[in-house]
Amino acid sequence: MEAVSAQQHHAATEGGLPETEQIAAGLWSVPMPMPGGFLAYSLSVVHVGDDGAVTVLDPGWAADGSFDRFADVLHSLGSRVQDVATVVVTHAHPDHIGLADPIREASGARIHVSAREQESIDAQDPDLSEGLAERLGEWHVPGDVAETLLARLAQEPARPAPPRADDLLEDGDEVPVGGGTWRVLATPGHTPGHLCLVDDTRRLLFSGDHVLPTLSPGLGLGAPTDTNPVVDYLRALDRLAPWDDYQVVPGHGYRFRGLAERRAELAEHVLARAREVAHVIDGDPGATTWQVASRLTWTAGWDQLVGSVRLRSALLQTELYRDAVLTGDLHL
Repeated sequence: MEAVSAQQHHAATEGGLPETEQIAAGLWSVPMPMPGGFLAYSLSVVHVGDDGAVTVLDPGWAADGSFDRFADVLHSLGSRVQDVATVVVTHAHPDHIGLADPIREASGARIHVSAREQESIDAQDPDLSEGLAERLGEWHVPGDVAETLLARLAQEPARPAPPRADDLLEDGDEVPVGGGTWRVLATPGHTPGHLCLVDDTRRLLFSGDHVLPTLSPGLGLGAPTDTNPVVDYLRALDRLAPWDDYQVVPGHGYRFRGLAERRAELAEHVLARAREVAHVIDGDPGATTWQVASRLTWTAGWDQLVGSVRLRSALLQTELYRDAVLTGDLHL
């Protein structure tokens, strides 16, 4: 895997915020700051057409000062927020969709989201603790741990609901962009309706959070679905093979080439976790989700995880892997 942008690679690996940089004629990569400290920035994409119309992909988090930063970037490109005609969103997490509504309010732009992602938005309660007590019981989480987790989640600031889309995208749709098109690829897994976009003219793949250069995305981070997000994600990785020689423009990190290599690394990461889950289940077929999770390898350590709000996500992920292993849907 080869970094295309040296400054983005330096920022992603050493820290800091890279500068806006041109990808191709009329097309720019725009880092947008993220609150919270886990990641410093997301990568938005701005296209300015010959007619002055602006298309934005994943405008970023609506943090303090973000709208003004975005407006300043457009000004440096000879454009204004009022020139934005289209906002395309790969998925409905706040670091990707957050600024979409403020931009729409300022410009009248139309927001494009996949139809499946809009269904997930409509079905998901923004209250992370909603229904969680029952699930913690189903996972056999000890009572004192469950009480602590629920109390900490209750103290978390509420996230605003994502805006409703003006236009719903389906797999294979084409979004007009300054005389060319971005073709929609359904790539579920990270969220139910995550999509990637292909620019065949410039030989670019806009990968959102589906393929990142340094991180493996969390899976199943949306409303529950009829299919297993772990299985969906692996199949969606395979689906990207025809564009292995394209430059990848991800939602975080840095632009790179070497999609085939990165796809293989991400698939192996998922399968390694599945094998670890399978090993636990083989030794204890009746293990609960809590018991399986407690026997897995976690980056920060299990004891550290138990005392944080990240436990909810860890248990959700464990349940997905456990179900995928038990149904035999993975080739381990």
